[in-house]
Amino acid sequence: MGAYDFATWRRLGRLVLADPSRGRRKLFVCGLYLALSALAAFTALCLALDRLLFPGFRRVEPRGAIFILGNGRSGTTHLHRLLTADRERFSFFQTWELVLPSIAARKLVYALAWLDRALLRGAVARALQRREDAALGEVRRLHDWQSTGSEEDDFLFFHNLSSVSLTWPFPYPELADLFFTDRLPGPRRRELVGFYRRLVQRQLHLHGAGRTHCAKSPQFTLKMRSLCEVFPDARFVVMLRHPYETIPSLVDLMSWYWKRMGATPEQVDGSAEVLREAMIAQYRYAAEVVDELPPERFALVRFEDLLADPRAVVEELYARFGLPLTLAYTAYLEGEREHARGFRSVHEYDLANAALRARLQAELGDLFDRFGWPR
Repeated sequence: MGAYDFATWRRLGRLVLADPSRGRRKLFVCGLYLALSALAAFTALCLALDRLLFPGFRRVEPRGAIFILGNGRSGTTHLHRLLTADRERFSFFQTWELVLPSIAARKLVYALAWLDRALLRGAVARALQRREDAALGEVRRLHDWQSTGSEEDDFLFFHNLSSVSLTWPFPYPELADLFFTDRLPGPRRRELVGFYRRLVQRQLHLHGAGRTHCAKSPQFTLKMRSLCEVFPDARFVVMLRHPYETIPSLVDLMSWYWKRMGATPEQVDGSAEVLREAMIAQYRYAAEVVDELPPERFALVRFEDLLADPRAVVEELYARFGLPLTLAYTAYLEGEREHARGFRSVHEYDLANAALRARLQAELGDLFDRFGWPR
């Protein structure tokens, strides 16, 4: 059980009990804490069943995995969905699969879905889709959540209680260390990230051991050295967007979530500052780590280039990593190039204020020069 972060679980329990909120917010955080605890226990049971019933997954080697990193709001989601449209080549987790990462649980879902199609002509699936669309209609204006779409692999760390994403429903500044996995002692961080590797092995076992796992998660940026240790031939794509744009955009988005979930003003302000600190650290850390890697194991992609010509960006990535393009996927990329010409973001936010601009120039000045970001 060394792959489980029980220290964070206990600390989170104390924070939930001490949360000054009342009424619905208090019930929400207490209920969610218990639900996540139950989910972690259920997953542990299912993973144990996997080892008994499907031992072959342990022989799967996740070779050449690709991790799309960088800061939130820098285009990681867009690039990930472009790459994973090449279904013949890449493996990735759909949102619902992140909730049920074990082979045993997944096989049960497949069986229930087959029964729904065979006996009810898909009535249950349609009903679930309607409920999903109704529940997520407003949220999808800011982020395109889909149960069958690709999502953050960091959500898998909910199952061992170490996910950075715990700071989303639990905006407690005391959880700031969750961002900085690579600051942990080597054996400990390899235990936590090794848990994730075993989930990737299961995913490849289910969907094809010959595929390449492709993940995106800005939260993985501060795990890059751990990922290099656990996935020794991994490749990294780091998205680059001007910090004047990414940091205010993500802080604004997360603050909107926290307020909607009833967090106190102190929790919102404290967590927003933690997020700013982590994002600044991500810019610095990503640049440091890629400078240690050989050229064939990393690529830097500018946000504006991805928006202007996604086909050219993807073709350059395939060439850099030695991946052949199929005719069908090339045609898909051409369609995305045409679609990109009419793209407009619906997320409105204030750009960095003078104080934040001065701070970013002071802390990241060399990166402004390196990447040609206007000051």
